Amino acid sequence: MDNNEFQRLILEKLSSMEARQNEIYELVKAIDHSNQVGRAELDKQDFRISKVEGKLKATAKIFDEDAMEAVSNL
Repeated sequence: MDNNEFQRLILEKLSSMEARQNEIYELVKAIDHSNQVGRAELDKQDFRISKVEGKLKATAKIFDEDAMEAVSNL
C-alpha cells in the first residue's frame, strides 16, 4: 500500500465516522425534543390537577360551612 492509497483509506474512514457522528447528533436532538414535549405535557397535567384541586377545596369549604350551619340549627 502506497502513501496515496493510505491517505484515501483514511479519508474514507473519516467520512464514514462523520456520517455516523451526524446520525448520532440527529438522534440526540430527537431525544431532547421528545423530553421537552414530555415535560410540557407534564406541566399541562400539573396545571389541570391544580385547577381541579382548587375547585375541590372550594367545594369542600362550602360543604363544611353548610354542614356547620345545619348542625348549629339543630
